[in-house]
Amino acid sequence: MAYIICEPCIDVKDTACVEACPVNCIHTVEGENQLYIDPGVCIDCAACVPACPVEAIYMESEVPSQWESYIDINSKFFETFVYPEKTDDGADGTGQSKGKEQGIPEEFVQLPNAVGSSLRAPLGLLTMLGQPILGAFSASFKAQLEDMAGNPRVFSAAVSTGINSLINLILYPLVLFFIGVKQGNVSLFTPTGNLMIFLGIVIAIAEGMFRFKAELTSAPDDEQARYGASFYGWIPSLFATPVLKAMRSALVNDPAAQRTTMPGAVQTDGSIFSDDIKERYRRYGMVNRVLEMADYYRIEIEFPQWVPDSSAKETYELPDRMPHYDYEVYLSSPFAPDASPTPESVVTVQTHLPRNPDKPQQFADPRFEKVVGRTSSFPDGFRNIFPIQGQPEDFHAKYRNRMLEIIVPKTGTYDELALEQPIHYAKLKG
Repeated sequence: MAYIICEPCIDVKDTACVEACPVNCIHTVEGENQLYIDPGVCIDCAACVPACPVEAIYMESEVPSQWESYIDINSKFFETFVYPEKTDDGADGTGQSKGKEQGIPEEFVQLPNAVGSSLRAPLGLLTMLGQPILGAFSASFKAQLEDMAGNPRVFSAAVSTGINSLINLILYPLVLFFIGVKQGNVSLFTPTGNLMIFLGIVIAIAEGMFRFKAELTSAPDDEQARYGASFYGWIPSLFATPVLKAMRSALVNDPAAQRTTMPGAVQTDGSIFSDDIKERYRRYGMVNRVLEMADYYRIEIEFPQWVPDSSAKETYELPDRMPHYDYEVYLSSPFAPDASPTPESVVTVQTHLPRNPDKPQQFADPRFEKVVGRTSSFPDGFRNIFPIQGQPEDFHAKYRNRMLEIIVPKTGTYDELALEQPIHYAKLKG
């Protein structure tokens, strides 16, 4: 859902929005009295909206009723618009553009050097020293504390959870052993005592794997928050989390100046994290690569993993982990014995969020209904087009750990490549 430039732009044509646009989708020509946004190129990043001095830019679904005609005006402009880079070879005999293929942009986002929040002295030092205990609390508590600390060296949810899990490897066996001693039927270096210690270790390992399972697995229904609480940390977290949120102003030194973002950055309530930006790129299909081998191409596309820490996540109670996208892969111009071979084939990958099998018009996870297509960070899916030199007859696609790998032979079939499947250590042991 692209953005539309409406009536206030007429005869103004301020180009601040053009400079703010990270994908160069705002254009005009001599004789026109306003600017236009190409709906086929716009990535809904909203960077142009605050840059417009006359407030002329609106999301298509939010265009005021008196200016709805500008939706068609904007669209018709690009029916005949000729992109400068296509003047020589991209226009047909009538001078009209045959279309512009958008390339994969580089990492255009630069993080601003803004001052972040920090804990007041001496809370920062106490938090750093208390990470082994604080790691036992819930993921929500640790996420808030991590944001308040503003520095992973002071507090990190991952580090504190890992330290706490290691401590539990000692704590749980000791607790079980002393429970047995208290009952009077367990003593040191006896089979029963050794069993209690062994059970404690097993419980600690199982708990640690559960707390980090979002990092270790990529199950489609995995919504377990990253770095969850320990067994004894759940109940304290119920009270500590709201208290920590309520006392933020007393515990934190917030920057006096309002933080600003660069074009394309994800708007968040706290700092801008590079992981959030990469997740945004993944949702637009920008994190991909094409490797050319001797007799085949390998295409790799990273699928979205985590929901960025944006205000929309908290407002609509979105899960930490993005659902697995549905995808389809198409191969155009495949080689056929009775047809003339083409010098180039095209691999197209189309993705979208999973739908409810009973109601295809609804998302499988209804929590995304209010953000997909309405918030710039949440498009429904993406399409990638990869031109490939050769006449392949088929392709092989494999999806694993949120990475889609596509093998396309330059000629012939995938089976003729006789590629060896990767051997995993677990299979060798089995």
